[in-house]
Amino acid sequence: MNIKIFDVYNIRARLSVYIIIIAPVILTLYAMYEPVRSLSFSVVFIAILCAFSNYLFALQRYIQKDKIYGNTTAKYLYLEDDHINACTKKRYYRKLSLMDEGFSIFDTPTNSNEFKEACASAIQWLRNNTRENRIVQEENMLWGFYKNLLSLKIIGIIFSIIAITILIIISLPIDMKEFFYSSINMGVLIIDISSVLFWILGVNKKIYTVLDKKYAYALLGALDTMSNNG
Repeated sequence: MNIKIFDVYNIRARLSVYIIIIAPVILTLYAMYEPVRSLSFSVVFIAILCAFSNYLFALQRYIQKDKIYGNTTAKYLYLEDDHINACTKKRYYRKLSLMDEGFSIFDTPTNSNEFKEACASAIQWLRNNTRENRIVQEENMLWGFYKNLLSLKIIGIIFSIIAITILIIISLPIDMKEFFYSSINMGVLIIDISSVLFWILGVNKKIYTVLDKKYAYALLGALDTMSNNG
């Protein structure tokens, strides 16, 4: 029996994000609390992680309910947009018009809202028809991974602070001098602080914008390898 809990996209774009979020807490408990290191705990933890990941995914959807992400790829097809040169854009228009009779509007591109809506529709169509394209899916997974990181940034910071709090609470019986003399304490503290800095400095909209553009170019570029019947 083949049991497949997560597909490749969920592992790389979602589950890996959730692991990064809770990693500081788990590493702190592992280093400071010996019973956590047992095999039985590891099994239980994996089961909890699988279940908790679904909650984090639902929480992410809730956090993003009012968040509007621009359709970068669709905008690149707009007549007035200059991210793609006119010759290449003209080829994409022609290709789309041949792909589906519903895209005949691409034979006469304009700056109208109707044409822009057609661009958005075309991009959704492209996403549905490039699921087997390795380059597109690679860019999609990387883009999805970072988008999820960005949307859960606050949660990641909170978990990192919780890890620092756990370290302090477990170490309360010892004085501050003894705390800083402990290589284990200092190692865990450095990891937890690094985690906070990672979320604050390493997860930002600038990096997201770069990945968003790369995914857009890959998705549109897939048109050149597709047959006219899709």
